[in-house]
Amino acid sequence: MAKKSLLTLSSTFFLQLALGVFFLVLGISNLMRHDSSLDELRRAFGRNDALYIIMAVIEIVMGAVLVLGLFVSGSAELAKILSIALFIFWAVYMFVAFLLQNFLEPSFLAWFYGLSWHFIILISLWIVGRKYM
Repeated sequence: MAKKSLLTLSSTFFLQLALGVFFLVLGISNLMRHDSSLDELRRAFGRNDALYIIMAVIEIVMGAVLVLGLFVSGSAELAKILSIALFIFWAVYMFVAFLLQNFLEPSFLAWFYGLSWHFIILISLWIVGRKYM
């Protein structure tokens, strides 16, 4: 009888790998764009970049969790909680970014385009998370 491989190369595997790499690159690029030398000047004019730094770190953690989840087996309950947390976090991020901050800006088509690809990421997180349910 053939033994089942611990690592199965399925569409869900590649989707999870792509999501993990996406979040890692997104977080790293957001951290690299941050310029701490201008923080004092920006704060004087009312702009605080702390939220952007926190978001970049969370994106890196999300990416690491997704990629490591492919190769390291852990608690099924922990994986379930993390997959739900990633889904909820991205949904909240979308709500804030597209409805509270930039509703229909700069134009309807540009706004809808951004919203649609963020929904693709959200649905992908749901699909990947279902394997832990």
